[in-house]
Amino acid sequence: MKNVLICGAGMSATDLISYMLKHAEEYNWEVIVGDILVETAKRKIAGHPRGKAVYFDCYDAEIMERYIKDADIVISLLPPGMHAAAAKIALQYNAHVVTASYASEEMIAMHEEAKEKGLTFLNELGADPGIDHMNGMRSIDKIRKKGGELLAFTSYCGSLVAPESNDNPWGYKFTWSPMNVVTAGSAGACYFKKSNFRCTPYHRLFTNPKTIAIPGFRAFEAYENRDSAAYRKKYNLNDIPTLIRATLRYPGFCDGWNMFIQLGLTASNYNIEGSENMTYRQWVESYLPDDDTSPENKLADLLQIEKGGALHKQLIWTELLSDRPIKRVNGTPAEILLDLLLDKLKFKQGDTDMLVFYERLEYKLKGELFEHISYLITKGIDHWHTAISRTVGLPAAIGAKLILNGEIKTPGILFPWTKEVYDPILDELEELGIAYTFYDNKIELSQYE
Repeated sequence: MKNVLICGAGMSATDLISYMLKHAEEYNWEVIVGDILVETAKRKIAGHPRGKAVYFDCYDAEIMERYIKDADIVISLLPPGMHAAAAKIALQYNAHVVTASYASEEMIAMHEEAKEKGLTFLNELGADPGIDHMNGMRSIDKIRKKGGELLAFTSYCGSLVAPESNDNPWGYKFTWSPMNVVTAGSAGACYFKKSNFRCTPYHRLFTNPKTIAIPGFRAFEAYENRDSAAYRKKYNLNDIPTLIRATLRYPGFCDGWNMFIQLGLTASNYNIEGSENMTYRQWVESYLPDDDTSPENKLADLLQIEKGGALHKQLIWTELLSDRPIKRVNGTPAEILLDLLLDKLKFKQGDTDMLVFYERLEYKLKGELFEHISYLITKGIDHWHTAISRTVGLPAAIGAKLILNGEIKTPGILFPWTKEVYDPILDELEELGIAYTFYDNKIELSQYE
């Protein structure tokens, strides 16, 4: 019997757990689900005879070691900074690792030792990063195979609430790691556009978002995502003129979120001493000019928005200027804001979420220019089996199965942009109803002549 350890039973783990339990009898697995909230893990195991829920605290090295040492594979849905800690223990006890998050330098540094031990540490195998990598690389490889020259690669993804559940001024609800949403973009973004290296700092990232129209569906706005420039090398597109990875949101979100950033409310590098003794109104007032006008007027003046206009109403709706007490003790601004938004942007029972992927590639073939469009829209099944749970959990689960069955053989630090990984996973996702639509069009060559 092989032991599968799933670290984390949160919002993104439901379908991962279900998949591993569904195949546990067939492949003779025992599936251990560890979470700091054991009842959540038990609920998702739902009494399956091959499943077991345990208390798992990723900040307690002794507890981590207790369960990782007996695992054949560790599937980590822990906070991003804790994947490497789990992987170090897995390396010590000869267990494979799968994560759905970006690989840290600490993780990458384990490559040679994992390779020597014949262990596969497969990273970035979720939705974004993950499905986007796999579809993008499959498209790139197909274009190369027919002799095309890649000129532009743009990739967009958004974890959103479905239109029928979009009932607040932000067009957003938390369907995955809330703190990651609050601090998204804090490192700014780098990308290539028409052979020019471009950087957008955090304080400008949410200004002037791009409009992206999904064929036959609707338009979204997009802001650049992290370090796109690094993917030139990762995708073996070293000379491509344009390479951009970006995040999708409903129209109006970016201008609204930019107000939080300009006010300083998303900072996570300092604490507000005695925050638990303040109301949200008092807290926000501490960031505003010290004069006799009302906070409502100060907000409008400071942000240069129309008082009573759409953006002003959007901000007031969050109850930032309410007498609601702050519960967070000595919290960072990001933590204090998060506690408020967790209530205001709550993904409620009966809500449906949605994942939207869109990629556009430009390539030259036999003297003509083409665009390759691919897009995927998938909605959640219910409150537990959400779109984010399916698109994060299922790729990781399939990847773990392929490693355990010896179908993914490459040892060391591995990513899903290799054919060994992306072909079987994308094919199985399609069988599970998560499939791209794609087509190619001829376009004007003049912009490159």
